[in-house]
Amino acid sequence: MPAAALSIRVPAEAAQMALVRAEIAKYAHGVGMAASSIEDAQTIATEACGNSIKHAYDASATGCVEVNANVDDGELRLIVRDFGSGVGPRTATASLSLHAGLAIIGALSRSFWLSSRRGAGTVLEARLGLGALH
Repeated sequence: MPAAALSIRVPAEAAQMALVRAEIAKYAHGVGMAASSIEDAQTIATEACGNSIKHAYDASATGCVEVNANVDDGELRLIVRDFGSGVGPRTATASLSLHAGLAIIGALSRSFWLSSRRGAGTVLEARLGLGALH
């Protein structure tokens, strides 16, 4: 029987990162993921959630971040979603942190994609191998 999926929704606040990291570790350990790959999954979630916390909601808005994980075709499928402003075109004054985070996610995952609509939020999906090598 396939492992049940992980699904959590937290306020888009930095204080929630410890909970997200702990839940991902618990889930990944439960599906037999190697320790080094669990750390990669936690880092990916931290980067993706951090981008949502920093960029998705303006100072006057409160929002949330959803984190989902499941095993699909022998890989951990990790999805981080917000419901904020979405990712727009990069400007000369745009923060580089979003782009640095995506580079880290790309380096740690087998594959990832990002989907965003202005005013409708952003979804990031990353896939990681369950073993030590990805």
